Amino acid sequence: MEALLKEYLDGAEADLLRRGEVLLGKIPSLQSREFHLLSQRCRDKLNTLLNDIPKLAKYDTEIRLRRFKRIVAEIDLLEENAIAALNRATDDDRFLNILIERITREIQYPLLPPVVTSLSHGYFYIYPEYGLLAVPLGEADALLHLPDLYHELAHPLAEDKHDPRVKPFRLGLQRALIEIQSYIASEQEREQRSRGPQSYGHFLTVWWKSWNEGWLVEFFCDLFATYTLGPAFVWSHLHLCAKRGEDAFDVPRYTYTSHPADDARLRAMLLGLKIVGFAAEIPYIETKWQDFIDIAGYTATPEYRRCFSGDLLKKIASIGFESVTQMGCRVATPSTTDKIHVLFNTAWSEFWRAPKQYARWEEKAVGQLRQELAQP
Repeated sequence: MEALLKEYLDGAEADLLRRGEVLLGKIPSLQSREFHLLSQRCRDKLNTLLNDIPKLAKYDTEIRLRRFKRIVAEIDLLEENAIAALNRATDDDRFLNILIERITREIQYPLLPPVVTSLSHGYFYIYPEYGLLAVPLGEADALLHLPDLYHELAHPLAEDKHDPRVKPFRLGLQRALIEIQSYIASEQEREQRSRGPQSYGHFLTVWWKSWNEGWLVEFFCDLFATYTLGPAFVWSHLHLCAKRGEDAFDVPRYTYTSHPADDARLRAMLLGLKIVGFAAEIPYIETKWQDFIDIAGYTATPEYRRCFSGDLLKKIASIGFESVTQMGCRVATPSTTDKIHVLFNTAWSEFWRAPKQYARWEEKAVGQLRQELAQP
C-alpha cells in the first residue's frame, strides 16, 4: 500500500509542479503600478512553493503526504484569490485601487496600501500576507459599505511584527490584552468566592480565548476606522448588522468565536466618536441602533453585560486612540475636510436626510468620484 501511495505522490507532485508553472504564466507581465507589489509577492511565494515540491520525496510517505497537502492548500489560496485578482483585474478594480491609495494618503497610513480586488467570496476581507483586500463586486458603484475599507486597513497593522512605524499599534494591543487578562482574572476570582454555577468558570475561559484570539483585534480595527473616518464607519456597522447580522448580544458559552458581539462593537465605536469630538452624533446613532435592536427583538443577557464590561470597553477605546495617534495617523474630527472622508460621511447624511431618494444621489456621487479619480 505504501508503494502505491509513493507512486501516486510521484505523479501528483509532478502534476502540481506543472500546475504551478501554468499559474506563474497567468500572472500578467504588464500591470498598472498599483498591482506591482501583489504581482511580485505572488511570484515569490509561488516560486518558493514550486521549489519545495521536488524536496518532498526525501520524507517518509506519511510526512510527505501531509506536506504535499499543505503546498496544495497554499497554491489553492494563491490561485483563487491573489493570482485571480491579477489575472482578472477590471476597470472597477483599478478605480478601487486608486480610491484606497487616496484613502491611505488622507489618513497618513503607515504601510503600503493593499491591492483591492472585487472578487470577494463574501463581504470585505483582507490577506495581510499578500497585501490583498477583497470586496464584493457591487461595491465599486456604491458608498455606504466602503467605510469598511478603513477597518480592513487596520488588520495589517495588527499582523505586522517588526515595522517600527506600526509599533504603537502592536504595543497598544499588548496593553489592552493585559487589561482584559486582568479583568477575566478578577471575574474568575469572583466566581471562586461566590460558589455559583461552575458553568460560569467555563464561560470565562471561553471569553478569554475569544478576546485573545480574535475579539481584541476586531475592536482595534473598528476603533482605527472610527478614529480615521468618523461616524460613517459606525453607520456602516449598523447597515451591515441590519442586512446580515444575527443576535447583536451574542456571547459564546462553550466554543470561542472570532468576532465580538455587534452591540459591544458599536458601543466601543461610540466611545471612540466621543474621544475625537463627534459627541453630537452619538445620540442620533444610539436612537437608530436601539430602534433596530427593538425591531429585531434582541435582548442583552447578564452574560453579555459581564463579558463586555463598560469599563473594559472604555479602556480599550482609550488605548486604541493612543495607538492610532502615536503612529502619526490623521484623526478625523468634525472639521476634517479631506475629500474621501467628506464624501463617505456625506453619503450617510444624505441617506438619513432622504432615504428613498438616496440611491439617485449615490449614483451621481459615485460617477463624479470616478471621474475625479480617473484624472492624473
